[in-house]
Order: sequence, then C-alpha cells, then structure tokens
Amino acid sequence: MGEIMSQITLCGDFYSDATVVSNQFIDYYMKDANDAQIKIYLYLLRCISGAKSVSVSLIADCFNYTEKDVVRALKYWEKQKLISLIFNSTKQLTGIKLLPPIKCCIDGSHSDDTAYSVSVPAAGEPALTAQDETVPAKVFKLPAKPSYSLDKLAAFKNRDDISQLLFIAEQYLNKTLSSNDISSLLYMYDSLGFDAELIEYLIEYCVNNRKKSIRFIETVANSWAEAGIRTVEDAKIHTSSFSKEIYEIFKALGLNTSRTPVEPELAYMHKWLDSFGFNMDIITEACSRTIMAIHSPSFEYTDTILSNWAAAGVRHVHDIAKQDEQFRNTKSSVKSIPAAKGTAAGTAKDNAVSNKFNSFSQRTYNYSELEKEILSN
Repeated sequence: MGEIMSQITLCGDFYSDATVVSNQFIDYYMKDANDAQIKIYLYLLRCISGAKSVSVSLIADCFNYTEKDVVRALKYWEKQKLISLIFNSTKQLTGIKLLPPIKCCIDGSHSDDTAYSVSVPAAGEPALTAQDETVPAKVFKLPAKPSYSLDKLAAFKNRDDISQLLFIAEQYLNKTLSSNDISSLLYMYDSLGFDAELIEYLIEYCVNNRKKSIRFIETVANSWAEAGIRTVEDAKIHTSSFSKEIYEIFKALGLNTSRTPVEPELAYMHKWLDSFGFNMDIITEACSRTIMAIHSPSFEYTDTILSNWAAAGVRHVHDIAKQDEQFRNTKSSVKSIPAAKGTAAGTAKDNAVSNKFNSFSQRTYNYSELEKEILSN
C-alpha cells in the first residue's frame, strides 16, 4: 500500500452524533469477516460519526494490532466495497472513504455522483455534516424466462458485442449454439441485466469448473442475479469466496481442511452453492445432521438432505424448522391410523401383542437398510 502517512482524511456518506451500523452490514457482511476486520470497520464508523482523527497507527494502538493487521483489514473492506482507499501521487494513503453497503441491492453498484462526502476535520475546525438518507434495500425477484421470436433472436445476434460473445461461447462450450442456447443468453442479457462481459465471465467460470451445460450456466446466472451481481468485479469477489466455503463445508463434515477436494466433492458443492443457491447456514446445518445421523462425513447423505430441502422450497434457515414441523406432523398422523383387523398389518400387530416376549415396543423399520438406500440414491 505504499508509505503510511501519520494522519488520514476519513470521509463517507453520513454523519451523526451517534454511531449507526447498517442492517445490511450486520446481515450480509459481518458473518464473513474476522474479529479484527469487524472491529476496525466499526471504529471507522465511530471516528466519522464523532469527528475523531484517525490514522493507521492510532487504530493499531487502539486494538493492540500491528499496522500490517490494520492495512490487511482496510484492504479487505475495500475489496468488499465498503470503503475506498485514497492515495496521493507518491502512493501514500491519504484518505478512507466509507461507502454505503450495497450487497443486497438490485443494481449492485455505487455511484460517486450521488454520494455525500464528509471529512474528519483538523483540531479546532468545525465538523462538516451531511444528511444520511437510508434507502430501503431492494430484493431482486427472478423474472420468468420469456419465449423469444426468431426475429428477436436474429436482432440479438446482430449486435456487435453479442456476436463476439456468441463466438466466444461456442469456443468455450465446443459446439454450435442452438436457438435454445441463444435464448438462454438473451434471457441473461435482457431479463437479468447482465452485460456481454459478465456473461462471458460466467461461461468461463462454469467451464473452468467442468460444467458446460447451458442449463447449469443459466442456473448459476439466476443465483448471481439474486445475489445482486451485475459486474465482472462483483462476480470475481463472489467466486473468490468459494475456497472459503469449501473450507467451511469440510470443517462442518469433520474432514481434513488442508487437502484438495476431488472432482465429485466439488460437483456436490457447486450444486449446493450455485444450482440450489443455498447459503452456508443451510449447508452447515445439513452437514451437522449428516454427522448426527450416520456419525461419519458423507457428501451423498448431505446431498440427499439438501436436495429434499431444495425440492421443498427451503431458502432460509427458518424454513428448515417449518419442514421439520411438517415432517413430525405427517409422521404423527401416520402412526395414529389403526391397522384394520384381518389385514397383514393387523395380523402382525395381533401376533406381537399375543407374544409375551414382544411386550416391549417393536421397531418397524430397518434403519441400516434405510440408510443404505439413501446413500445409494
């Protein structure tokens, strides 16, 4: 980061006599950051709301960190687009601009043209103020995929940037694109708002992970759209976190986190993260249930759990509790139905009652066989 100056100008989009922490920071950013990163970001909020002087050395002294620790945390938040680091011509850090959290917004971008700016004043100077206008977060709802006419597809193909994109897609996928393939790309461009550069990066990302199906690529595009990804830079930040998610899944399953995952394991994790679009809370819950059920790590068993949740429409952790309750109610209603006399079930029940050695509750299921059946699916 070049040389570190003693004093840094701190500016942002809000000023108040209280330290305000955005709900978006708590909901979307805080869970992925470590303690040092969280403390330093909150300290920056405190400094800007209280017109306090700030420097790398002051932050380091405040938390008993090294200056390198502080610099790493600042770089992390710059990568997350929560701050912007300002350097002078000699590459000295001269300012930190706090940006509004935008991870769950539709456009996934920040415009400096509409930003307010606040600088931490020098001693004895009056504080500058700016009104903090909180914009409600928008949730992106996936549009229905339309049916495109041949004329619409032809017009799409005739665009200069699109013709280049189609050529690159054919090279990556190693095939001539069908009308259905082009319709999928048009859907990404026209309905999801992806530009040609982002679609190209999407295809490259999927192919590099050995997924050439246009259906899979479209599924990943939908998950990116829901995550607010609209630029290649956003996509790179998103995909770079995959290695961290692999570590968390391995840890949740009790696997060696230092080893490299094999292709079948990667396929499962891509399925859970990209195809299903599950967050880590849902995946780690499924991993925990796997260990509790069979006392050993199993991607196949975890995949069965997550596939069932995906089919049931689970999108958040609280949806799992609803599924559990529904399962218990269904199981209870089945148990409450008496077996009619004369039927096979009724006869078995009568025999069990009449046998003095069977006065205890009998198991009606072979759990070992059920487990093998689940693992074989």
